[in-house]
Amino acid sequence: MGKRQFRGAENGDGPRKRQRVVHEAPTSEVIHTSRQLRQLLAFDPDLGHSRHGLQSFKILLDSLLARDDETDNAEKRQQHEQRFTIIKEYLQSTKPIEDDESATYLPDIMQTWSHAGQVNNENLLSAVPVVLALLLKLLSQSLELTPIGLGICRTLLQKRQQELISRSLSADKGKAFIISPTLRMLREAVCFDGGAIARPMFRARASMLKSLARNMGIVHIGEEPEDIKKPSPRTNALQFFLSAIKYLHPEAKKELLAQRDVVTALTRDIKQDQPYLVLDLLNGLRDHVLLDSKVPREAKSNLLNSTTLIKISGLYYYRLVSDNLPSIPDAAHDFLMTACTNPSCGVLRQDTGLYPREADPNAAIPSADLEELGLEAIVWMNKFKTEVPVRNFVLSNLLQNLRPWSSLKQSELITSIFKVAPELIADFFIKNKSFTFEPKLSATWIGYAAFLFNTVALPLPEYFCRGSGYAELPPPTSIVMDNILPLPLNQKALSRCLTNKSRMISFFATRILILAVQKLDTAVKMHQDPAHSSKSHNNQTLWTEAARRLVDEFCQRSPGIKEMINAYRSIPEDDLLHREAASQLLRLYYEVIPQVALMAKFDVSPLLETALKRLSTQERQKETDSQEDGSENDPRDFALSLKELENLLAIAGYSPGMRWFAATEQLTLSPFTTLLKVYVEAPSGVSLAPVRQVLHFVAAEQQVVPAKDKGHPGISVLLESFKELQTSSPACVAVLWPFLDKCLTRCTTAPVKYLEMLQDLGAKGAEDEVLTVSPLVAAIIEQLPFAAKAADSKSTLDGLSRFLPRFLGYSAAAGESKPLLEAAYASMSKHFAKGLGKSLSVPKKHPFKQPKGGKSTGTKSQDTNNTTSEGKKIKSGDDIAALNSDQLERVLDLPDSLAADNSALVKWQSKSVDELVDEGYAISLISLLASEHASIRKEALINILKMASKVQQSEYEEKEQIWLLLSELAETAKVAAASQPVSAVAPLPSTIIAFACHAVNVLRDPTHSLYPKVNSFLTRGPFWSVDRVPLADEVLSEEPAAGDSYYAQLNWLLAYLLDGLRTSKDLELFHKKRAKGPLFERLLAVAGNPYMRTPLKIQVIRILYRATKIEEGSTTLVTRFGVVSWLEELLKMKKSLSPMAQSQGGGAGTGTVVTTEDEVAVYKGLLKRIWETCDRERVEGWSKGGVEGVIA
Repeated sequence: MGKRQFRGAENGDGPRKRQRVVHEAPTSEVIHTSRQLRQLLAFDPDLGHSRHGLQSFKILLDSLLARDDETDNAEKRQQHEQRFTIIKEYLQSTKPIEDDESATYLPDIMQTWSHAGQVNNENLLSAVPVVLALLLKLLSQSLELTPIGLGICRTLLQKRQQELISRSLSADKGKAFIISPTLRMLREAVCFDGGAIARPMFRARASMLKSLARNMGIVHIGEEPEDIKKPSPRTNALQFFLSAIKYLHPEAKKELLAQRDVVTALTRDIKQDQPYLVLDLLNGLRDHVLLDSKVPREAKSNLLNSTTLIKISGLYYYRLVSDNLPSIPDAAHDFLMTACTNPSCGVLRQDTGLYPREADPNAAIPSADLEELGLEAIVWMNKFKTEVPVRNFVLSNLLQNLRPWSSLKQSELITSIFKVAPELIADFFIKNKSFTFEPKLSATWIGYAAFLFNTVALPLPEYFCRGSGYAELPPPTSIVMDNILPLPLNQKALSRCLTNKSRMISFFATRILILAVQKLDTAVKMHQDPAHSSKSHNNQTLWTEAARRLVDEFCQRSPGIKEMINAYRSIPEDDLLHREAASQLLRLYYEVIPQVALMAKFDVSPLLETALKRLSTQERQKETDSQEDGSENDPRDFALSLKELENLLAIAGYSPGMRWFAATEQLTLSPFTTLLKVYVEAPSGVSLAPVRQVLHFVAAEQQVVPAKDKGHPGISVLLESFKELQTSSPACVAVLWPFLDKCLTRCTTAPVKYLEMLQDLGAKGAEDEVLTVSPLVAAIIEQLPFAAKAADSKSTLDGLSRFLPRFLGYSAAAGESKPLLEAAYASMSKHFAKGLGKSLSVPKKHPFKQPKGGKSTGTKSQDTNNTTSEGKKIKSGDDIAALNSDQLERVLDLPDSLAADNSALVKWQSKSVDELVDEGYAISLISLLASEHASIRKEALINILKMASKVQQSEYEEKEQIWLLLSELAETAKVAAASQPVSAVAPLPSTIIAFACHAVNVLRDPTHSLYPKVNSFLTRGPFWSVDRVPLADEVLSEEPAAGDSYYAQLNWLLAYLLDGLRTSKDLELFHKKRAKGPLFERLLAVAGNPYMRTPLKIQVIRILYRATKIEEGSTTLVTRFGVVSWLEELLKMKKSLSPMAQSQGGGAGTGTVVTTEDEVAVYKGLLKRIWETCDRERVEGWSKGGVEGVIA
């Protein structure tokens, strides 16, 4: 087959291939004058001549822009000035005559540029923008030539120039030598004179912004880094965009950012950009878009879409490094922190806390549905377990692309977003299931564990939402639970972590659980907030049910209490930090969810003994080290061990089987004595307040020390004695512990025995004084003979000879009976060869405040006062004698209605509900809450709850009210117990117990005048405030429901107030400052009413008499309420009345006051009683002798 013939030109001599394009280097010459420059730049159809002139001009501009006035010498500076003069003269010579918008600057260059476009000469199409960009950059440095520069910029906006610019910007991607100079020229133009023509340039955006998004995609190609002197079109396009964003007005920015292709192209190839360009981009967008308050939020949202944020987050893995620039990952982190956590940046949307987007927290639900279905009546309550609709969907998409386990900064970013948008926590863990919490000791697992720890540590939103108060409906339990324990922290994973052999894994799990339980406690308290009681009753029930469901869900997701106990037991003894954390976790379980903790039947005694033994070992080691080389152990180790001990002591307080005074094989001393030893021998600088509280509580509970209501400082006497002896003779203290432990153990096993011994030791009729002395004194007397016969008797007796004088002296200083202590001192001295000393010495300086103003034990002063109070000073009723103490007691002292009858614990169980309420069995059981014995109070509380359940299930007519009263009383007792250092059923104020007893009689009689007020009080909240006196304000200040029932209600109030005034704590409630005045002050004002009936007035007098029987009561009445003046005024009121005038009614009980003469005698007797029982020194100093002048 023959060859095909070539179909070329007619002559057959045409070229067979496409001609090769050859780019010849332009020629140039040195410019010496402006005339020469003008000739070179004059328009010439010869394109080679035009290119020669432009290249010469470029070299001249480059030399001027490259100058450095600081380093150049005088000759170079002169050359620069000459060259600048050439350009200046050239520009002046080419300046148009009329300077308007249509004027054309540099006409020769513009004509050459236009001609190059017509003939399609690419070399000139590139050279002209290069020269113009350099010229504008030079002119921007001269204030004198700024008008010419602005004229050149306006020339670029003319139609012909816009067409050339548009053509150059849309050139083929391979012609970067045309695109890049054009972009540089536009950047210099938009920046010129502070963006003077930025606005007109944006109006011409059809040409000026032509193919901007495409040009941003023309990146540098090659293995070598991009040359900063020859930037790619992308670099020039980004710099032009950033300059435009800087100088454009807000509306123009909004329109520019609305172009999706431009916004997408900004960050498409950001990971390949040079460090300086990435920094410029991040800083420019942050400063001129995000932080510009004038830019609309919509424009910011268009910029920071999911794609942009994900691309920027990819800079966390940016690898290029520049020595002179900040770190790119750090800059990206700062940008994302600002963009994602600042609501004004357009990304973060206002959420509704833990309520998802589709949930209406204030929806109205029919009450019938709520009563029947409870939380199930809320259609969205169980809807969000697998998917959570969120408002911050952009942030949600960003979070799914972050890896918090691989970068601390990413972890910080996520937790910061969680903090400002808590709705994303549940959404994040539901969607992100790529990583589990299965224990595996690696850097990845540790990073993920740290991230989960920081997430759990985040606080719950206030009110669960963004409002100013709680919503009507509780948030979905699943979402609250995911905020407390995120989904990866399930029961299986946490259990494996706790039992893992790696200490770090177990420690991480323990710390996370501590935060979770604390967070659960906060959430439950928010569910139980009293603010919910202002809503309807059904909504309050919903919140309570939601709290219960939340606790149940937490128990299902967290490990079992037995696993935590076993994990704690397996921790090595030397891992103090881990042991402290594990003990704190167990303590939190006992305090927050005791129903779970108590299921394990955890015996804390062995662990407590181990902790005490470790502390003792550390103390001995400290002493050994200091004796050998003067070194000391780290005090932080002792502090951690002590903190662990505090946690175990708190758990022991919740444990009913704790044996405080029983020695074991591990400990030679009982736990209480060992704890006492730790306190005494602890190094300085360690906080011992919790240990001291426990010692006080246990000692008082076991009746080792006198009760505090008698003014005794408790265990402080023993502690101060040992502390002083430890300072002077540490060796003596060490030998005393076994002896003291034996005495303390015997005190707790038979306290009555030692009280009888003290009675035998004292004088007859000194029973009251016996109660002020510690039974430990009698136990020491009993055990001294045995100690003297022991093998180590010499060292023990030597230590006791130094300890006992201090102990007995401090006991006397603390207010214990000195005669009894002196008798005990004499009895103890017999067992010492040299005795203890001549007599008991009471230290003058001591930390105890001895109570003053107690009951007077003498009778002579009473007889003397009788002779002076019958008519000399009291001006009213001179012929009426005051009642003596016995008579006054028969008239005013009523039996204690709250006296404990322990048989009530058993009697009520066989009675019907009618008998419980009507025959007083319920009242007798309630009264046991005032018992001085904690065990009785605990049994009473349990039986009250059982009685409440029995009442609720009965057919009793008023069962709901009685059940509510008993339940709220029990809840009040629990709240009071929670405030104790060691959990116990704390003694409630007597006013609370008395109110409950009297309220039972009101509730069983619907016709009672106080029936509405008592019911209203019971519906206010789930428990009562122990700092307030129930219904006092309602009776004293509000009008009665029935018009003539005021005095009946007042009589009921005074009766229960009298029963409720028994201790010094009760007295504090009566004189505590309140909005309407102290209660005592209001009662005195009520009794001052001249029309009040005598029985009611005598009831107030009985309350005052009851106050005088309490320590410091009389002093308080005189100095704070002026009771002497008040009684004096009552006597004056009775002066004009006939002694035989009949009163308006009779009182109850023996010694009833029936006449005015009887009233006067009672008032005088009360004045006498107050003077006898008050702190006379204080009263005389307060009144400057005035009170004594009235009474004495």
